[in-house]
Amino acid sequence: MNMMTRNMFAATLICGGAFISAHAADEPLTPGSTSQPQSASDLAKLKQDPVSGLRQVILQTQVSPNLPGSGKTAANYSVQPVWPFSVNEDWKVITYTILPVIQQPGVPGEGYKVGLGDTLINLFFAPKKPGAVVWGVGPAIMLPTRTDPALGSDSSGLGPTAVLFYAKDSWSAGLVLQNIWSLGGEGANKVNVFAAQYIFNYNLPNGWFLMSNATITGNWLAASDNRWTVPMGGGFGKIFNIGKQPVSLSVQAFDNVVKPTSGADWSGMVQLSFLFP
Repeated sequence: MNMMTRNMFAATLICGGAFISAHAADEPLTPGSTSQPQSASDLAKLKQDPVSGLRQVILQTQVSPNLPGSGKTAANYSVQPVWPFSVNEDWKVITYTILPVIQQPGVPGEGYKVGLGDTLINLFFAPKKPGAVVWGVGPAIMLPTRTDPALGSDSSGLGPTAVLFYAKDSWSAGLVLQNIWSLGGEGANKVNVFAAQYIFNYNLPNGWFLMSNATITGNWLAASDNRWTVPMGGGFGKIFNIGKQPVSLSVQAFDNVVKPTSGADWSGMVQLSFLFP
């Protein structure tokens, strides 16, 4: 892991640990004077439901050290606003946008490629009064916002996305599926990628929770023995306040039990979410 990535990752962990230590109780959390207080445990359940309608701005860092060949570290730093909109009395749409900044090692003898990657927008149309199983469906849209050819495609992309989620007492589980096809593009700019995000949570007292939340990916354009990345692992997190602002901080680590020849053996993730109930 290079010095810049290691320092950023360590700083996030240290700051997060200090915040958690200072906010260990399950106190009411109030984002502003117009909202009713909600406990940390209540907010944890809302955050874990992908289509609950909880407004969030997520800051996420994911690092993948010791890449084969170079021994360098790849990193993805993203801003992920999650925002709901009402369609009518029965339906809502949840917008989930991922704006990535990518740190990608170059070919041997070259430095890092650092810049914007392609933006992904998920639109989940979901009922306002779901049953026991929460669900949402809609389009996934890829926008060619890359700043370097090594960091994404030069073509827009489109495909379906869907989510299923079930919660009972202290635990919950879900699955988000999507496939993106580029609308044009040749060679490295052509995209046909499948993603399956699995979600498992177990809520503990005082806003703490255990979690396993990662994405299995498959590149349909790659050879069958070099197509899949399957991360397995998990971590923990907590809901607390920074001043009057409710936030969620989580840390996870994953072993890539299946990976392409150029993929990292493992990755670490830190996520800080600002919550607006």
